[in-house]
Amino acid sequence: MEYIIIGVLITLFTIFLYWAYLPDYKRNPKEFWRTIIGMPIGMLLSGIGFRDLNYRIKKWAIGKEKESNTKE
Repeated sequence: MEYIIIGVLITLFTIFLYWAYLPDYKRNPKEFWRTIIGMPIGMLLSGIGFRDLNYRIKKWAIGKEKESNTKE
């Protein structure tokens, strides 16, 4: 009985992920996979004190350095 409940929960979670992330995947698949991989790793590293590695993973996930629009 508990296997059925676990199976239903996993199925519902999978359907939710498909529905929630499909527009992001269609917009830019490469960035989507980088985000899905990098986000949990970055959160873990930040939580245990490796903020520099978290910053590097963010740069990798974004794919390029953000340009500043300020004029001096």
